[in-house]
Amino acid sequence: MRLETLRHQFLRISGVRLALRSLVLSLGGACLVFVIIHHAAESTWRGQIDANVSGALTDLLGDLHANHQGLAGNVRTTMAEGNGLFYAALAPDGTWEAGNFHLTAPAAARWNGLQTLLTRDGLSLPPRVEAVRGTAMRLPDGERLFIAADATALRSLDQLISRSFLSVFGTIMALGLLGSYLAARTVQRRVDGFATTIRTIMEGDLSRRIELSGSGDEFDRLAAGMNAMLQRIQELMDNLRQVTNDISHDLRSPLARLREHLELSRARFTAPELTEMFDEALNQTDQALGIFAAMLRVAEVEAGARRACFGMVELSPLLTMLAESYEPAFEGNGIAIETAIAPGLTLLGDKELLTQLFANLLDNIMLHAEGTSRVEIRAAQSGARIEISITDNGCGIATGQRTSVMQRFVRLEASRHRPGYGLGLPLAAAIASLHGGEIRLEDNRPGLEIRILLPRPRQASRHELGRHAPLAGP
Repeated sequence: MRLETLRHQFLRISGVRLALRSLVLSLGGACLVFVIIHHAAESTWRGQIDANVSGALTDLLGDLHANHQGLAGNVRTTMAEGNGLFYAALAPDGTWEAGNFHLTAPAAARWNGLQTLLTRDGLSLPPRVEAVRGTAMRLPDGERLFIAADATALRSLDQLISRSFLSVFGTIMALGLLGSYLAARTVQRRVDGFATTIRTIMEGDLSRRIELSGSGDEFDRLAAGMNAMLQRIQELMDNLRQVTNDISHDLRSPLARLREHLELSRARFTAPELTEMFDEALNQTDQALGIFAAMLRVAEVEAGARRACFGMVELSPLLTMLAESYEPAFEGNGIAIETAIAPGLTLLGDKELLTQLFANLLDNIMLHAEGTSRVEIRAAQSGARIEISITDNGCGIATGQRTSVMQRFVRLEASRHRPGYGLGLPLAAAIASLHGGEIRLEDNRPGLEIRILLPRPRQASRHELGRHAPLAGP
């Protein structure tokens, strides 16, 4: 199965397909050239042999009519002249009468007109003669005459051309396949470089760029264009992030002062209607301050500054502690919480941020997962990753909305009347990405399954933890 998959991947590479097409055209051209060469050479040799045989037959028939020696006598006389041809005269009953080669009755019966015969066809030929080409003729009195010339050279020519063709054909095919393989490796290496860089950029490291080979080929031109585009995107994202942070910083101070003035005014003016108005204003101010605090928290995580404080985190006790601490609140809402946490799970990261990640997800279930009666937390090691799953049997999230809820300030219509700013899931996603992981929202039927995939310490120590975290979102 793996070999079949590799073969399909190999054939999907455009450079390989182009090389294979060129190989097919080259092989087709080689076949055409060899067919022409073979036909021309064989026709020339065969024509010479046929001319010699036809001339000898004409001469012998002329002698046969000019004298009265009979077929056998004329064959012996002609052979005595030593023209290098092969003769055989057979009586009407098939008995051999004269000549310098013998042939069996089946061979004599099959020999009709000009053709090439081998020793295996029932001929008795001298040493080193592998084939003859000649003609057979039946005389009016029933005798049969066979005249042939040595066709060993013609057969050797056929074999030489065939071997040469196979050698050249095999060489062209081997070189073509080698060229296809090298082209595939070159193209695949460049494409893998593109894919790896793009994947890293998608995971959040906007500073990465595609390396140029310096050859100035189409890949370099494409990489240069993409690097320019990535540079522009990075500048725009940095500007957007900076504007967001500046707004959050700049507005938090006047809002804090406004809140202080509202507190002082509420203490000064004690009329019931004014107190109610001050309380509402303070509540709205606190919500605005909470939004800005959450935005700054997301920006802090995305900036990656907390990586400097990473250490080994005992994940199993952390998840167990969170489950125990949330259990009373869940039970108060009629929700049973179950755990299946494997012992000994460790992670290189920030314990405080990881705590906030799981707390945000549990808070979301408590606030927004209507109809939930059971929550289950599972954690185990799977290959090179640690998989944490938090599932509920509530209302879930529609498939088409799962991408949007991971973005900032997005709240579903059913949750707008509940507390929150639409920053809980984006913050959780940013924390997971900071640790080199990801969050996936999947069906639980009924309900929702939140899968958090985090790398083991070996995978996260050098490569993953050296990257910038991406913007919040899937």
